[in-house]
Amino acid sequence: MSDVAKLSMTVLQRISEFLATLPEDQLVDIAEGRATLTYHPFGAATPAAPAAPAKKAPARRTAAAKPAKDMSVVVDDLASLQTRDEGERYLKPMLVGDLRAVAAQLGIGGVSKTPKGDLITMLVERTIGARLNSLAVRQL
Repeated sequence: MSDVAKLSMTVLQRISEFLATLPEDQLVDIAEGRATLTYHPFGAATPAAPAAPAKKAPARRTAAAKPAKDMSVVVDDLASLQTRDEGERYLKPMLVGDLRAVAAQLGIGGVSKTPKGDLITMLVERTIGARLNSLAVRQL
């Protein structure tokens, strides 16, 4: 066990001993957030001011995470849609990681930092837009 782990266990033991001396109503107040514990440094006249809580970074989905859907199904679904608007409505609820997986399935690279809206537009144009443009050219 590391020194930090041992120290943490000792601190937890001391906190546990302190909490065991409190009456039930005070424990309930602490448990329900109506009261807090403070750190009073040795020899100080007043408790130390609490540090600002560290902001947690939002959970990020890693590239190694398995996409929620089979992306070949999404590509096939896009091929069956008739308008760009239908394609955008279909893709909009999807996670960005899934959209990037669709792009990979279509052979589109360099999308790791592409915003969701731009990614949707890119996918719609590569699939539905390309087909509609081809049909329009053939009709000329």
